[in-house]
Amino acid sequence: MMSFSDFLRNRVLLVDFLAIIFGISSWISINGLWVELPVLVNQLPEGWSLPSYLSTIVQLANIGPISYSIFRALAPRSQTPQNIIILVLLVLGTGASLGLALGWKITSQIAGAERSTMLFVFVFLLSLVDCTSSVLFLPYMGLFRDVYLNSYLVGEGLSGFIPSIAALAQGVGGNPVCKNVTKDDGTISLQPVSEEPRFTAQDFFLFLMGMMILSLSAFVCLEWLPLARREKISGASLMGERRESKDSTESDSQSSRKNIQVDKEEEVGGHHNSGGVLDTSDSQLVIPESDTEHGVPLLLFMLGAVCFLANGALPSIQSYSCLPYGNTVYHLVATLNAMANPLMAFFSMFVACKSKRIVCLLTGLSFLTTGYILATALTSPAPMWGELGGGLTVVAWVVVGALFSYVKVAIAGLCRDAGALFKCGVATQIGSACGALTAFLLVNQTTLFQEINRNDAVP
Repeated sequence: MMSFSDFLRNRVLLVDFLAIIFGISSWISINGLWVELPVLVNQLPEGWSLPSYLSTIVQLANIGPISYSIFRALAPRSQTPQNIIILVLLVLGTGASLGLALGWKITSQIAGAERSTMLFVFVFLLSLVDCTSSVLFLPYMGLFRDVYLNSYLVGEGLSGFIPSIAALAQGVGGNPVCKNVTKDDGTISLQPVSEEPRFTAQDFFLFLMGMMILSLSAFVCLEWLPLARREKISGASLMGERRESKDSTESDSQSSRKNIQVDKEEEVGGHHNSGGVLDTSDSQLVIPESDTEHGVPLLLFMLGAVCFLANGALPSIQSYSCLPYGNTVYHLVATLNAMANPLMAFFSMFVACKSKRIVCLLTGLSFLTTGYILATALTSPAPMWGELGGGLTVVAWVVVGALFSYVKVAIAGLCRDAGALFKCGVATQIGSACGALTAFLLVNQTTLFQEINRNDAVP
């Protein structure tokens, strides 16, 4: 395990901080929307099926990364204005966040049914930003020394953690309780009543807009602040060469140092990577570049499968899995599951996984736990395991969130070593899109998932 002194060695903490804040913008809008769903499903006409609509809208926004991929293939690499595109996306995300805060309640009649029109429009715009970030932000961080990639991934995880903290502070009003309610005709009847959250959904969305502004500022600093620019690979390579020449008293020549770098049995305080910069993480197992490259298709397949579930299918059925146990369980699942993501990303900075075999094992374990979650959704509205089922459901969602997060970070690191970060982003979006489309069809076109009135949920 890497010590804290090794973690601080040869890095600029300000750049780490900026990378984290920049990473928050990657998915904070959509993650914030998911943790706010326990509040939104009570107030919008789609009810329980709202998550499936939103998942599909999010994946429709893949037109963004597809368009960028085509542009990237046609335009000369030297003429691709990556930094300008990122800047435009962050400005668009900030504006769409404001629109969401002001217009999320506006509905209209579509095909004879009441629909949350403005919510869908602004969610699409925010999804356009977040989906495109998968093929833009990771390659952009690849311009910096390898030690800052995990900092960005921690920020990407915080894009779920921060909204979760805000949602916990907001509350969801708890489970319905029976109270005497006076009707308009003066009669009194016993009806289920839920308490109001501590602050409104509009306040929550304004908070997300504030975080987007911070991320925009962090990107501007990363791109144009001289201290940050020096940490890009071109400048970092020179620093690495100076450090290597100072510590190479046991080496006879530059070629011998190169042989040591690619030898798994030797330690040089880091591992070889495609950028030519030494990573000072002692806990990471050195893998030859050729071995990593040969395993890229398998890694991309596993990443696509994980994103199929984590980003597409599971969010669409979360309400069906949780609501038989009441609003409180749904609220805990939505928030704690999102909080597990950054915690595991931070954990991976100190205990990195460089073994494809372990990645496969953890992926299989996450699929088994997903099977239990699917069972709770299919048996809904009847709760599984009675009163014990609510606690087991919360644990299952947290475990799945943690495992999926760690696997995604591990695969991103291996793909970085193989120079396949762009392919990593593409696999993420393809898997997510397929998962959302599959879940939308199953939820809205079949009777596999049964809906009941929210007030009839088990208290």
